[in-house]
Amino acid sequence: MEKHVKTTGILWIAKGILGILVGFFVFAIMLGIGFFANTQGGEEALPILAIIGLFVAGLLTVLSIPEILAGIGILKFKQWGKILGLVVAALNLLNIPVGTALAIYSFWVLLKDESQELFS
Repeated sequence: MEKHVKTTGILWIAKGILGILVGFFVFAIMLGIGFFANTQGGEEALPILAIIGLFVAGLLTVLSIPEILAGIGILKFKQWGKILGLVVAALNLLNIPVGTALAIYSFWVLLKDESQELFS
């Protein structure tokens, strides 16, 4: 069961890092579109798209940080990591399909009796 717990921690860290990278990618795309629109005569597009891109990047970063923290806590077999992992899993149930699959796997791993011994 230790292997499954470590896999769960690694998957949460990977999902969190991927969320942050997607946020920065969205920000870069919005800036690129804004610069292109600026060269075509749309001077007001750049600040608006920059604000939208920054908001999306910030939101994705804020939502991804608990996933990374949960993964770190799970890898270190901390009780708070297990609790945070279950909370993050519950919040990701509606994130179809990856979040749902990872949430179900996390529930299965973290709520088993064998994993209780690892976290105590």
